[in-house]
Amino acid sequence: MFERVKQHWKGIVFSICLFLVLIIVGMYVYLKVSTYEAMPEAAILLDDGRVKAENDVIIVEPEKPIGNIVFYQGGLVETEAYLPLAKELSGEGFRVFLPVMPINLAITDSNVFEDIYKDYSSDLPWYIGGHSLGGTSALIYAEEHLEQLQGILLLASYPSKSVDISSSELSVLSITASNDQILNQDNFLESKSLLPDDTEYQIIKGGNHSNFGYYGHQKGDGESEITRKEQQEAVVDLFIENIER
Repeated sequence: MFERVKQHWKGIVFSICLFLVLIIVGMYVYLKVSTYEAMPEAAILLDDGRVKAENDVIIVEPEKPIGNIVFYQGGLVETEAYLPLAKELSGEGFRVFLPVMPINLAITDSNVFEDIYKDYSSDLPWYIGGHSLGGTSALIYAEEHLEQLQGILLLASYPSKSVDISSSELSVLSITASNDQILNQDNFLESKSLLPDDTEYQIIKGGNHSNFGYYGHQKGDGESEITRKEQQEAVVDLFIENIER
């Protein structure tokens, strides 16, 4: 009798373990097929002489540094997809850090800025930024570490309801694109009260959500009327103008 009960429970435990394994495998497969890979012209920049990957972060070094920016990737988008933007920023003198996030979700490690800030110490100004969910994750960190930052760059992004930096004196630049069909406009507008009153809002005419990175066309996004390069050059120009105000 006891042996029969023992075997019965072994069967239950085995079934539960098998079920959990199947869930984990299923989630991994789902995340894998749902992830937007970096386009070849972005990934190849890993071979650039001024680009290095170490300690789960990709670093793009400028010739003459004037500042540092840590940029968080969009949700389920490979880190390398933001290398072209990072190169544009480095051309203006910024040392750019692109953290390699677990399962390509910045929300899983929003505090990674802290490690980079300590490991790559610099007396030059520090900025944090991100695209879409990456920007939301960057704001989570920024709220608790305002003293480390000179400013914030948001691309098609907005703070979650739990984050409020409206009373801070940080320079915040929020850039969206006119043909973006991914950004939740209602949430974007409602969240403005959570950012400083002097936040600068800019709209790139003809651009879309996907063009902030190099990862192809995101499902559900609007069609772009400008090239990715044009959109990202506009981002850099607006950022430089903002910090020089």
